[in-house]
Amino acid sequence: MRHFTYLGMELLLAIVLFASCSSGYNSDIDYSLMPVEQGDKWGYINTKGEYVINLQFDGAYCFSDGLANVQVDGKVGFIDKSGKYVISPQYSNATDFYEGRAWVVKPMGAPELINTKGRSLFTLKNARNVYNYSEGLAVVVDDNERSWVIDKDGKKVFDLPEGMSFESNFSDGLAAVQNKDWKYGYVDKKGKIVINCQFDAAGFFLDGKAIVKSGDMYGVIDKSGKYGINPQFAKMRADGDRYVIKMGDSYGWCDEKGKIIINPQFKWVLPFYHSDLAVVAMGKQLGYVDKSGKIEINPQFESAVVFMDKIAWVQSNGKWGLIDKEGKFVANPQFDNVRIPDRLVMPTRERVTSEFFDIEGIVSWAKKMLDGNKVDGMEVSQTSIKEFRDKYGLNGKSTSLEKEYSRDLSYTLEAHGTFYEMVSDGWWGQTAVDKPTAKINYMTLHLQVKENKNTRPLYDALLNALGGNDGKRTSGQRIKMSAGPGYITIYASDGSLPRVDTGWSN
Repeated sequence: MRHFTYLGMELLLAIVLFASCSSGYNSDIDYSLMPVEQGDKWGYINTKGEYVINLQFDGAYCFSDGLANVQVDGKVGFIDKSGKYVISPQYSNATDFYEGRAWVVKPMGAPELINTKGRSLFTLKNARNVYNYSEGLAVVVDDNERSWVIDKDGKKVFDLPEGMSFESNFSDGLAAVQNKDWKYGYVDKKGKIVINCQFDAAGFFLDGKAIVKSGDMYGVIDKSGKYGINPQFAKMRADGDRYVIKMGDSYGWCDEKGKIIINPQFKWVLPFYHSDLAVVAMGKQLGYVDKSGKIEINPQFESAVVFMDKIAWVQSNGKWGLIDKEGKFVANPQFDNVRIPDRLVMPTRERVTSEFFDIEGIVSWAKKMLDGNKVDGMEVSQTSIKEFRDKYGLNGKSTSLEKEYSRDLSYTLEAHGTFYEMVSDGWWGQTAVDKPTAKINYMTLHLQVKENKNTRPLYDALLNALGGNDGKRTSGQRIKMSAGPGYITIYASDGSLPRVDTGWSN
């Protein structure tokens, strides 16, 4: 999830109550300016509801490390608190700033790490997804779902074993992982499994404790993996020195030992976090209670959010406004939409996805496939269909090999020729009989490109590398190429080629 846009209490509660806290997740968010939407544009207001940065963005998010992520015309950039661009809109996607750094992706680019001045620190071309830094480390995942961890200089710290994946960033020195049997455990910053994969769900560690799921119930473990609260609640959420719990269909709170301190009686709740008031739902209305469970602000709102210091967002008659701790409006309901910082309501795990299409690597691979006067090491006119099948372990009648090169590209290598002969069926007709010794006339390397936009650049690069789409290479090999959106077909042989329409077809 990129950022949290308020979508209603039921969705928010589902998200919050299935997640666990990370230490310090809320400490670097600036609440002095808040993004709001009117019509189809976003701007920023202060805690009195006054516009400080006028409505002008297609999307806007909270300030972190002094900068806010905004979108204009499909591109992402970063502004300071005066509304001035510090980093111009140029990215397809980007995380917020964490620990002074943000991941960004330019159109058709790879994940790139920048600092708050927009300076590029390094790029990861071999990554598919990269997650935000936490405790000086970032999780990276490649096309094959292999995961590893890098430090702030981009150096690999350790790999996860094959079949395992990260389910959280690092917090309190540990990160949750999942094994191939769908069980969860924890690794430390050196990659050592310190709590074996044995749980059905696992959250962030906070102050030496983490919420885990066993069967259908949630409990709390320490860093040795021992239970401090046995699995007994339908849901749990860390909340400072207490936990939000669900028993039956109702929510309440328990202490660090699992003792109930506010009876489960509410339809929904949100944790107190750093406030002395928490959101509760009674019927279809929301209000606020104190830490003893006493109602301090009567249920009257359609939606409500955790207090950010002395103010909180609430929704009334379909519009959003700000209230103080007495329940009085300091900014009347007037805004169509607001954005709440992820780190206010949950531990944030943001990521960017690479748009990098490795044209250079694909061209290099294609040149190796067509090296010299051969196709994948085979001199076409001297290779029988049996030898072709044996090379790739194909069945008795197959004439093609289908493989995935990467998440962005798959290919089919096909042999063409007359691989059967007609013989009498013993009656009055003929039947086709496989002829394994028949030689191949020519081969086709058919490339299927996942994103149409990547096809033409790859086609042009292959044209240049292979010396044209209808000619004889210096090795003596003959090449023809045809292409269109999403596909490129290369015809190759050391002998003659069929008549085909070469070039680009729309």
